[in-house]
Amino acid sequence: MRASLVWSIPCSVLAGLIFTGCQSRVPGTLVELYDRAAPDGVIEIELQRDGSIIEMEAEVPVSQLPETVLAAAQAEMPEAQVTGAELEYQGRDRVWEVKLRYLDRDHELVIDDAGNLLEFERELGWDEAPPEVLEGANLAIQGGNPVSVEILGILQESGEYENLYHVKLDRDGARYKVELSPNGEVLRKVREARAEIEIPLAE
Repeated sequence: MRASLVWSIPCSVLAGLIFTGCQSRVPGTLVELYDRAAPDGVIEIELQRDGSIIEMEAEVPVSQLPETVLAAAQAEMPEAQVTGAELEYQGRDRVWEVKLRYLDRDHELVIDDAGNLLEFERELGWDEAPPEVLEGANLAIQGGNPVSVEILGILQESGEYENLYHVKLDRDGARYKVELSPNGEVLRKVREARAEIEIPLAE
């Protein structure tokens, strides 16, 4: 099982899975993601610098999507082709990410079990992104080679969607992701790292 983890992995987070000498336990949801992930899928864990977990997600077969989730995605983008799926845990909340392809662009919809659209993500062309966003990303990862830019919409309590941007860049063989506001303010920057997770198989 491959796993893509953001930044470093403190001993207190992935205790007992890879590193020796760790005494803590990882969340049971990580074991669930491991068991449900596609055989060639990726597990991704996003952490804070103090080791706290922001979210965990795993690529799963599309067949695992609940009917309510798949129906909501198809209602939102009826002409798009479903190309993949992920199971995510954001804190204690379980959500699903539906990957779609439409008009030669990648889209992602984050939907809960009840069929509510919580987030959307859409690939952009470089000429569609605000110049402030691209400039902010280049300043955040100086010397990086831009790879892609995406717009995100995150559902707020008001019922409106707040827009943010993700810019991915390569530098010195590493992949970086910068999250920015529409005016180019850097909200978060991370380096993606590869790791292995080994858990005994369920009997």
